[in-house]
Amino acid sequence: MDSFTQLIRGTGSVAEVIAIYDEHCTTYEKMVCEKGKYKGPFILVEAVTKEVPECRRKEVRVLDVAAGTGMVGVALAQKGFTNLDALEPSEGMLECLRSKNVYTNTFHEYIGQGHTNVPQGCYDLVFAVGGMGYNHIPFTGVLEFVRFAKPGGLVMICMRHDEEDYLTKLKEYMNRLEEQQLWKKEFSTPIKDFLIGTEGILFVYQVL
Repeated sequence: MDSFTQLIRGTGSVAEVIAIYDEHCTTYEKMVCEKGKYKGPFILVEAVTKEVPECRRKEVRVLDVAAGTGMVGVALAQKGFTNLDALEPSEGMLECLRSKNVYTNTFHEYIGQGHTNVPQGCYDLVFAVGGMGYNHIPFTGVLEFVRFAKPGGLVMICMRHDEEDYLTKLKEYMNRLEEQQLWKKEFSTPIKDFLIGTEGILFVYQVL
């Protein structure tokens, strides 16, 4: 387990987790990404570019949930995406993200405490990388993802696979949303070394 993950897992509340992200915002990318330790963001970018052809990338409206320092947004901008918004609960991380000048709108919000100020039903693509888990986004937070997306829009969740109880509850909840015909599962796929030494999983759903 890497040092930053150890730091996060030693906390007892969401507020403490956000405070850690605030404290380490300027060193976060070096801590988690040096020597290729954290591959999740780049795996997500590859998945997005496969789903969205180059001819549509300027028109597609995208919401990056738990956007962190904006690594994914920078990578997507380099691939031709120009209409990117970000949601992030850490003000420190948001400051780093805003400095990269690739996001149009930013929302200082935490998913899990009722409805947010993010506009509903207007995004073609909503995704989260590394934001799902204990003391992060609760599994019920994916209902907000559905609300953010347009009918026909995609939701992508890229996350680690080692929080088995959380992942079981998340899958059950996502299945219930599918039974309610709020979205349909397109596919899920395992990820080798989402974080070095830790497997991950990618979920892709289409909102109905």
